[in-house]
Amino acid sequence: MSLGLLLTLGCTPGDYWYFRTDGVDLPVRVEGNLESGVVLLLLHGGPGGSAVDYNIGLDAELLEDTYAMAYYDQRGQGGTHGRFDTDRYTVQQVADDNANLVRALRARYGDDTSVWLYGHSWGGMLGTATLLDTDADVDGWIESAGSHDYPLNDTYSADMLRTVAAEEIEAGGAYTSDWERIQRRVDRILEDDEITAYESVDLNIMAYDAEGYVDLAEGEYGEESYFGLFVGNPTSLLTAWWSGLDGSTLLNEDAQKISYTDRLDEITVPSLFLYGDRDFICPAQLGLDAYERVSVEEDEKDFILYEDSGHSLMVNRPRQYADDIIGFVEDNR
Repeated sequence: MSLGLLLTLGCTPGDYWYFRTDGVDLPVRVEGNLESGVVLLLLHGGPGGSAVDYNIGLDAELLEDTYAMAYYDQRGQGGTHGRFDTDRYTVQQVADDNANLVRALRARYGDDTSVWLYGHSWGGMLGTATLLDTDADVDGWIESAGSHDYPLNDTYSADMLRTVAAEEIEAGGAYTSDWERIQRRVDRILEDDEITAYESVDLNIMAYDAEGYVDLAEGEYGEESYFGLFVGNPTSLLTAWWSGLDGSTLLNEDAQKISYTDRLDEITVPSLFLYGDRDFICPAQLGLDAYERVSVEEDEKDFILYEDSGHSLMVNRPRQYADDIIGFVEDNR
């Protein structure tokens, strides 16, 4: 088999194009049901990540059966191209990129296309920034295990880690020594009135570790092969990881100073908040805060908590996750 044929078989059909905005070219890959008239614009996690690993899994397959999914790599990350000054590498600049991409999607697929922002993790910060600080005309907002307030996120993570650590230590399970280590480190961090940037990174590492010490639901797998993800995808996971190393530090430093909680009442579009009950990285209280604060009618917003689910709740509960998104969009489009 020739390499050309091999790569062809590894690719998932879709509309792949580059979008130029403020000095960079961003790779955009649109897959799924464009005839639906709905595009979900995926704002990937990170910073320093890529949309590549969101483009596979049962949740993605189910969403693409119903709507079109627009996967793109944010500036300085994944498969992006171009050069720009570091003073333009901010949350505001990436939010402006999102707003420009919303306009580009409508220019490409029709002015009547319904465009929804859909942000996971770091994408929650970017989606909130796009809604609050740009003129993006979007039809709805889906925040999945998102962090729209880094300082508050740190507080919630520390509280959750300390609470669960105490419970697990008392239960005397297999990871008691690991929980004792986490408990000691969190207690030291909370001795001071303010969590520093260094301590924020430390909390994030502990939060990821903690997910390995609790039982999480094992979700179903989709039919699409990982071969297409690693070989046929235009952006490789290795490239995405490498290219995002420097940029992630700059964006995290900027985001560390940003708190959108007190401005969430400025959000007026239909809003869905999806969080896992075992997510130490972006605890569910963040989503509940947002649900209670956004200025939309009760039937135009929802908060859903997934049991036995961590930060990658779409992996733990993929079918329920996709069904909940589809149901909400259908009710509010």
